[in-house]
Amino acid sequence: MSKKAELVWPQFEVIEVEDKLGPKALVPGNPQQAIARATRRAEAAVDQLSIRFPVWMREESDRLYEIRAELDRLGPGEERLDRLFTCAHDIKGQALTYGYPAAAAVARLLCNLIEKSPDPAMIPLPVIHQHVDTIRAIVRQDLKGEGNAQTSNIIQGLHVLGVATLKRMTGQQPQPPAQ
Repeated sequence: MSKKAELVWPQFEVIEVEDKLGPKALVPGNPQQAIARATRRAEAAVDQLSIRFPVWMREESDRLYEIRAELDRLGPGEERLDRLFTCAHDIKGQALTYGYPAAAAVARLLCNLIEKSPDPAMIPLPVIHQHVDTIRAIVRQDLKGEGNAQTSNIIQGLHVLGVATLKRMTGQQPQPPAQ
């Protein structure tokens, strides 16, 4: 008879990990109550973060302004225009969440102008200035919400300016910006 080899297990240490997800998970019971609790927690988290929203918007609009100043000093190089577009695109996405839909609308117009332009380096700097200055003014004046009639008129004027600029650059009527 052959002797069977004895299995020897490697030594190991058991590490207890605190269950941090359990309390956050939905518990069995009334789904409506669970959803209401989760919604209240999410709203409380957003309320805590919302204190920082104006600060974040100021930081983004300042960054956009700094890029605009570089365009003035160094000219509209590809890298600077890419950064301008990226910053405007970030504002377009964040401004709605942060309660600045007017800033989002202007940033969308600036992004559209850069995207549809056959050569973004040929966009007149005063046109870029108008968009950047408008975003900065909206944020600096903390114009949350849709703004007022004056804000709407300015946004409409920037849309007309963008359309006219693209028309001059391309020689044709561009499509309206995507929403």
